[in-house]
Amino acid sequence: MIGSVTFFDDPLQRIRTGQFARVPILLGNMEDDGTVLTYNMSDLAAYLAGQFGSLAGSVPPDKVRALYPGSSDPQVIAGTLRDILSRWCVHILV
Repeated sequence: MIGSVTFFDDPLQRIRTGQFARVPILLGNMEDDGTVLTYNMSDLAAYLAGQFGSLAGSVPPDKVRALYPGSSDPQVIAGTLRDILSRWCVHILV
């Protein structure tokens, strides 16, 4: 124990052997989960360049905007991040 925090040598081993607290866990997501991660980002072209690097030219901002009709650039940025992360997580879990 360090301060008021308890640490275990091998948490995964504790799970495998059933030595963990059996408490309910609520998991989920919301439509705008990506918003907090993209706070204060408004330049879609710069965001795409940062995400895709040299491939950004093959993903023009207008094509990305078309995928999120009626959304502002900050909303498009948050939406793309949410969609990229949620699909990445699904591929990791499957």
